[in-house]
Amino acid sequence: MLAALAVAVPSRAQSLRTLHVDALTMRADHARVDVGQTFHLAIEVRVRERVAALDELVIPDVGTMQILGDERRVTAGPAGTTVVETLTLQSSLAGTYTFAPAYLDAVDAKTHKPSRFSSNPVRVVVGIPGVASAYGLGGLLAAAKWLALAAVAIVAVIAVIVATIVAVSIVRSRVPQPVRAAVRAPAPIMTPPPAARTPRDAVADALRAYRTSPADGALLGLRGALFTAAGSTPGATLRDALATVSDQTLRAALVAAERAAFGPAIQ
Repeated sequence: MLAALAVAVPSRAQSLRTLHVDALTMRADHARVDVGQTFHLAIEVRVRERVAALDELVIPDVGTMQILGDERRVTAGPAGTTVVETLTLQSSLAGTYTFAPAYLDAVDAKTHKPSRFSSNPVRVVVGIPGVASAYGLGGLLAAAKWLALAAVAIVAVIAVIVATIVAVSIVRSRVPQPVRAAVRAPAPIMTPPPAARTPRDAVADALRAYRTSPADGALLGLRGALFTAAGSTPGATLRDALATVSDQTLRAALVAAERAAFGPAIQ
């Protein structure tokens, strides 16, 4: 099945072969795969002529997909030649991927005009293992419910962990003041100077801001404050931060903030 025909640039006509193109199709062996799972994208061309190869065939750009294999098989017979090119692909990112049509340029043997023969586009959804399918209204509702519950649970965990960190920091920062004996007049009441702000105070402020307005900016601010409390430099990754932290409470807060900020987006 030919998805479309388009007249090519006339100046290229002399370099094009004359072909009877009976079919040009593209298909994936899986419409939905998990991150890290391999699948195959096959492009098939059938022409009436007996040819050794179809170098004119242009496969689509696969974007961020990793190409693990590219096999082209040519089968010739009395009715012509069939060429099947199979790409073995793998994605490390979740999302919906639409592959543009494959195409080849040739002089159409029927019209004797330079033409572009195109296949159909192909759509593949890459999901996170264990997450409900993104197909259909039921799948969308299930995924939305799962994400909402996960977000509530993550925020609750962050709130408890940060509250524990702040409470421990306050207890540690309090230093007992010595009692001065009165001689003739009552000793003046000494007001202790305010304690110097610590990175954990910044975490408490960021948490209050996020709970007041849980937007993306506030969540990223809370994540940045946690990374600073862990002693990480700008641009550090979660793995870098965890490598320098032994406090289990702070480690759990870092992991929870990272999941809340960069959770999977199901399309």
